This record gives sequence, C-alpha cells and structure tokens, in this order.
Amino acid sequence: MPEHIYDKSDLINRFEHILGLTLEEIDNKNYFDRIKECSLQKGVAGSLIEQCVLGYEPDSKQEADLIVCDGEEEIRIELKTTGIVISEKPTKHFVAKEPMSITAVGIYDLAEQTFETSHFWEKLNHMLIVYYQYMADYPVEAYDYRVFPIKGYEFHEFDELEVEALRQDWENVRFLAERIVNHHPGERNKEWREKVKQEYIDTHGELRKVLNYIDLAPKFPPRFRLKKPIVTSIIARHFGYGLEQLPGRYSTISDIDKKCKELTERYSGELIGSLARRFNISIVSEKGIDKKGVAENIVTAMFGGASKKINQIEIFEKFGLIAKTIVMTAAGGRTEDMKLFHVNFNEITLQEMIEDDGTVREFVFEDSEFYSYFADHEMLCIVFQEPDLTMVESQKRDYFIRPNSLSANKFVGFKRLLFSDDFIDKTVRRLWEDLRDKVMNNKLADVVQHNADGSPKINKSGDISSAPNFMKSKDNNVFMRGSGVDSSLIHKTECVNGIRMLPQYVWIKGTAIIDELNNTEYL
Repeated sequence: MPEHIYDKSDLINRFEHILGLTLEEIDNKNYFDRIKECSLQKGVAGSLIEQCVLGYEPDSKQEADLIVCDGEEEIRIELKTTGIVISEKPTKHFVAKEPMSITAVGIYDLAEQTFETSHFWEKLNHMLIVYYQYMADYPVEAYDYRVFPIKGYEFHEFDELEVEALRQDWENVRFLAERIVNHHPGERNKEWREKVKQEYIDTHGELRKVLNYIDLAPKFPPRFRLKKPIVTSIIARHFGYGLEQLPGRYSTISDIDKKCKELTERYSGELIGSLARRFNISIVSEKGIDKKGVAENIVTAMFGGASKKINQIEIFEKFGLIAKTIVMTAAGGRTEDMKLFHVNFNEITLQEMIEDDGTVREFVFEDSEFYSYFADHEMLCIVFQEPDLTMVESQKRDYFIRPNSLSANKFVGFKRLLFSDDFIDKTVRRLWEDLRDKVMNNKLADVVQHNADGSPKINKSGDISSAPNFMKSKDNNVFMRGSGVDSSLIHKTECVNGIRMLPQYVWIKGTAIIDELNNTEYL
C-alpha cells in the first residue's frame, strides 16, 4: 500500500485554498454523484478530503494517514475531519458535533501494548484536523453534505498535561482489558473470544468513573473516542474563543477533585453573604433583588478565576464538567428541579444509521443526544444549604442578611455526580422511548390544564393553558418541561406533529438529584 507523503508547506497551501468552500465546491471527482443514492453515512467529509484534496483513496490501515516532511523532519500525521456546529448558549460559538473516533480498542491484545507504541497514541500524537460546519440540526443523507463549508484546519498536538491525561486514560482501559483476558486462560478460539466479549460488555461501564478525555463507543467491538467536551475545547482554542485559564496545574480530573477538597476545607460553613464580600462580588441587583448565578460567581473566584460562569473556564470544558448549584433545605432535603438541555425533535424520529463500513443498522438509544449528554458529562455540584430558621438575630445582622435572601445560604462543599449506567439505561431510556413512541406513533396530544375546581386555566393573555402529554416529573425522575414566559400561543414557538408548544427541555427531578448526591461522597 503506497505511503501518502506531503511537504507541510504544500498541505498548508491546499487547505488554505479550500477554506470557506463547500464540500460540493471541493468535489473534483464527482464524489457526490456517486453517493447520491446513499442513505445516512458517517465519514462523508473525510472521504472527500482524502480523495479530492489529498488525492488518494480511503484505506483501512491502522497507521497514521500521512507522512509530512517539515524541513529535514518526517512526521506521521493522522488526518481527522470533524463536524462543528454552533452552540445555542451561552454564546454562539462552534462546538463539536460528536465525539472524535480514534481507533479500535483491541480488547484481546491491548494488554501486550505500551502507550508509546500503541495505535491509540500513534493516531493522537500528531493530527491534521479539518473542520467543516454541519449545517443541519438533524442527521442528513450523505448527498446533503455537499452544502457544508470548510471552516478551518490545524496541525494539532496535545500539550504535556493533556498527554499525561491521555496516558492515564489509555492505561485504565489497558488494565481492564488485561484483567478480563486473565480471567479466561486457555486457547484463544471463538469460544474464548465470546467469553472475553461478554465480560467486557458487563464491566466496561466502570471505566466512565476514571476516564478524563476519552470514552469507548457503546458497542462491540469498541473504539477509542475523544469525548465531545475535549474536542470542543480544541475547537475553542483554534477559533480563538479564549476560555479562561486557571492558575495551577490540572492534568486530570482528580486534580480538580483535590482543589475542590482544598476549597471545601477553607470555606465550608461560610455564608454566601460573607463569601460575596470576601471576593468583592455584588449579590444584589439595582432593583434590590438577589442576582442569579452569584453562587457560581463565588465558586469561580474560589478557583482563582475572573469569569462569571464555570463553563467559560477551559479545564471544566475539557473534562465535560457542568457546574450546577444545589441548594438543600436545612434538613438536607429537596432541591429545585434541574433544567438540562433542549430536545432535538428531528433526531427523535431518526430510525437508521450507516456505519463507516457502509453497513446499515437501527438508530438506538446509545446513538442519541439523551444518552451522550448523561454519559459524556458529569455534574460538578456546588452544594449550599438553606439556613436553620432558628438562626439568632445577631448572626443575621453580622452577615447583613435580608429576609428570605440567598445571602443566608451556607456553602457546604463539592460533589462530582456521575450518572450511573443503571440510571441512564432505565430512567433516561424510559423518557427517550416514551418520547419516540408518542412522536412517531401519533400519540402526542395537547392537554388543557385545569384549576383545582376543574375549570380550564387561563393565561394572562386570555389563552387557555395547555401542554403536550410528555412525561412529567410525577411520571419519571427525568422528564420534559417547556420553557417560556407562560404557555400563551405567542411563546409556543416549537411545533411537533402539528401541535404548537413551548421549546421543550429535558429536566431532572430535584429529589432524584438529592438521592444521587446522598450516594456520593463530598470531594
């Protein structure tokens, strides 16, 4: 098989000339004519780049794709073409469309490799990443990729701290593979492989607790993937979004855990009013009411940051940590329901996918945004507690606490909440399946809301209040809820099966959060 050898300056020239062009405008080999009859397909953009920009046919070799000459040096570089989309919030920036597939895991022989000689590291050591903008909010057929533009490219190398985290991730996967293989001594025949496969399927979920930047695709045979959050972090740096760098060294998520423990020892027991004064943070708006997000402002200041939001800090973006403020009652009881993400109804009705090798398979729960949100992210829960109503008046005066003010809430500490495989497979899956059933089988209905006396509720606008019959909090710990000023028609900007509704979000019940946190130790 011939090597793909290029001069680096030649590659730069080739990619500079395609910036801003659509894939169709790059197509000089009638590529899209050949795939016009295909259904959904991954790898469309990458195959086109290989054939029409670099001039070679795709292959299945495990070695890095290119040999790049840079002066006297020859470097093996892996070509990665990845989709980017524009995020909804907090600002309209490019983010990763999906995790970045790296290479097959090789469960059967991974224990015999080292990190430095692994296919995993060969693929990640030096990369040429080409970014194209995915211009649809739902999966499209291969032919429709033709309108997607090339937005950028970079020769990417991970820094020292990132390499340390990747090494730890790979070693954790290798350790699991070695343990599984050692459980099954004997001849490596078909029966042996089936036993190893089954044990991997039964135990691989434990890796989610220890992996920093990677995960394994949820099927067998597994593949190494860079998680969406770390890919989004790479994208942010390339496009100059300037996420804040914190002082200190954070190579793995355990380093964040250590910092959280240190901050808890230093500040636990202090009230928000006291912490706000300590960090010179205004807690009250010009209208004399508590500002939203003050607790998060305080926590970023604890870490030595200046940003108002934790998601504006790079290390939290990299590790897929979503900061959530949790306020418990004085008795450690119920917190508010938590809003998570907007539902993409176009994905809900998707039925088939086509793999890289062209095989068609059913679109399943593990392919969905519902699964990836809960599997790819962890909640960094910043726990506060409401005051005991018996707090003496002198203590209230000392902290300048107004009646019913969040200034009285006490900082308790941090918990890192990783949703269990059982929670995802049962509770989250139940909502996803119910939602698909209602939308795809015409069971969706707009239900009039009633007052206690049985009369229809009327909005301030005079409209009768109604809502779709999605799962509510009484039905499931993960549920659907619309988000808007009220349920009047003017705010019902989403339409599903002809039914107008508020934009729909996935929520998790407050009591369920408390239950999960009660099973999680403070950092």
